[in-house]
Order: sequence, then structure tokens, then C-alpha cells
Amino acid sequence: MSERRLNQIDDFLPPVLRRIDDQPTAIRILANSVRNNRISHAYLFWGPEGVGKKFTAKAFAQFVLCQAPGVKGCGVCSVCTRIERDIHSDVTIIRPTGKTRLINVDTIEEVNKTAQYRPYESNRRFIIFEDAERIGIPAQNHFLKTLEEPVSETTFILLSSNPGLILPTIRSRCQPIRFQRLRLETVTQIITKIKEIPKETAYLIALLSQGQISKGLEIIDSDKRTLIMELFRQLAQGRDPLMLSAEFEQFLAGIRKKIEKEVSKLEDVNKKELTPAEQNAIQQVINAEIEAQVANEFESCLYLIACFLRDILVYINTQNSDMLYFPEMISDFLLWNQQQAEVGLNFVEKVRLYLLRNMSREKVVRDLFFVLSPKI
Repeated sequence: MSERRLNQIDDFLPPVLRRIDDQPTAIRILANSVRNNRISHAYLFWGPEGVGKKFTAKAFAQFVLCQAPGVKGCGVCSVCTRIERDIHSDVTIIRPTGKTRLINVDTIEEVNKTAQYRPYESNRRFIIFEDAERIGIPAQNHFLKTLEEPVSETTFILLSSNPGLILPTIRSRCQPIRFQRLRLETVTQIITKIKEIPKETAYLIALLSQGQISKGLEIIDSDKRTLIMELFRQLAQGRDPLMLSAEFEQFLAGIRKKIEKEVSKLEDVNKKELTPAEQNAIQQVINAEIEAQVANEFESCLYLIACFLRDILVYINTQNSDMLYFPEMISDFLLWNQQQAEVGLNFVEKVRLYLLRNMSREKVVRDLFFVLSPKI
């Protein structure tokens, strides 16, 4: 795309889209769809959690529905304000509910009925699905007919960090828009504002967040960073890696139980109305979601472990504390030598490979902790 063309698009961006950080491709696609009067009946906003997908969906609705004179998508008029507060009659947010945290058939049937009517006060209606991968399989099948026979006045926006869990027949009927990870400066600024913590602390969390606001907030709330520091402290003190690996497995088992409680109960799904094939499909989605979440939690720990080993190497070679994720641990870094840290980093990558080959995670974690110990 030529520089002149890019400038024309930037000039066309309304205030509500200009507030979106680090997603130039997404906002240009959306701005062009309005500019060319080619708003799709369905979009799939996909990408990592915590990078602004929902914020962008609401901003897009503000841009289209804003009735302020002059610049559309002003962000301050009655329409924009009500959309921002989730109280506009023509912008509906659908969220997973109940113990299953699934969007069920009953909800989709209501959505389908609503989509058949004209908008209440605007020329278009927006229906936004949070965590669209949590639409149950039977519900997705009910939703498919509406997507196949779209109503011109309704636009659906599906938000997902795991689009692979959405049926291909659904995905193929949506215009996909990919969202990228946020810049370090953006994450630092937002975390500082949300958590009201010192900028220096927010910067360290942002370094670990991989460009995801939600991941940064999760690291703060779960204190996983502290967990990894304590793991290395105990390894530095000569604690038995076998005992530490057993405790770590208990930690992961606790995470699994918590996730299972959130997604495995089906009290709000009437199984009698489902065929065996539909019941099996639901269970497959639930099992996949559980495994995906546990794997994400473990990967988050592996990532922090790799960051710690990286800190050891950086400090050994530079003696510079300005480049560290874990500056509080400087006094322990020199208990590892460069070769030990490099071997540890290489083994972290092997752990990922072993798990892809379906090796026992318990055995892999045990071997990892032995490799990480500076006393062995």
C-alpha cells in the first residue's frame, strides 16, 4: 500500500479508532469497510487475549452508529457513551455464562430471533460475542443458519483467542481480522493505570507479558512471578529437585481442578435434548478447553523460567541490572555458571518438544528441575 494511501486512511480514522493502540492493520480494515460502505455481516477478531479486541469491537460500533454532527465516532455523544457503558439498545454483548462458561443453544436462539428484527434506534445492530470459542457445538450449529442467511441490518463480531475451537463452517462465514501483541510501552502504561503500581514494577511485568494486557494482569494477580523466583531460590539453596517437582505438580493439579470446575459442569445444558453425537461433540470441546488452559498455564511457567535463565546469562556477561526481568534475584544469579544456564534454556525448549510428543509431563518436569539445579 502506498504512503499516500496510508495517509488517506489515517485521515479518515475517527477519534474512537485513533484511541486503539498498536493495531494499525485491524483499524484500517474496519475504517475502509465504512469508507467503502462494505461493512461485513460477520467479523472474527482473533489474536492473543488482552490486546484490545473487545475495545475495538465497541469502537467500531461507535464509529458506525454515532449520530454526532460532523466527525462520526466522536466518543463523547449520547450514542457513543451508551455503547461504551454497554447500555445501547442496538449493541449487545454476549458472554459465556453459568458453571460451564459456555454460550448455549437458548442464548443463540434469542440472538437469532433478535437478528430478524430491525434495529431499535439505529440503521444497524451489532452483536458481539466474547470468547466466541465457548459457543457450544449445538449452539454453533443453530447460529450457522443465521450466518448463512445474513440480515443486512445486523453485524456479528466474534472475539476469540482460540479460533481453532470454532467450527470451520462458522469461521468461513466471517471476515477474519488478526490482532497483534501490544508494544512494551503500551502495556507498561496501561498496567500502571489499572493497578496503580510504580512504573518500574509495571515495566517489569510488561516485559514478561508478551504484549498482552491480560497476561500482565494475570502475572500480577496470580503472583506467578514470585512463584518462579521462589523456585529458583530453593534450587539455589540446594533443595531436592525431586521434592520441588512434586510440589510443582501439586500446583498444576490445583490449577486443573479449578479449570475443570469452571468448564466441566453441564447443569445448564439439557442432555436429553441432545443426540449422542452432540453430547460427544460438547465433551470434546470441554476437554479441549481444559487441556488448552492447563497447557497455557504450564507454558506461562516455562516462559518465566526461560526469562530467569536469560537473566542469569545477561548478568554474567554484562553485570548490567537494567536489562533484567528479575533484578531482585541478582545475588543468586552467580550461583549458576554460564554453561548451566545455557543447558537449562536448551532443556526448556526440549520440554516443549517432549510435551508435543505426549511424553509424561510429570517426568518432564522432574527432569527439568534436575537440570535447573545449580547444585547437581
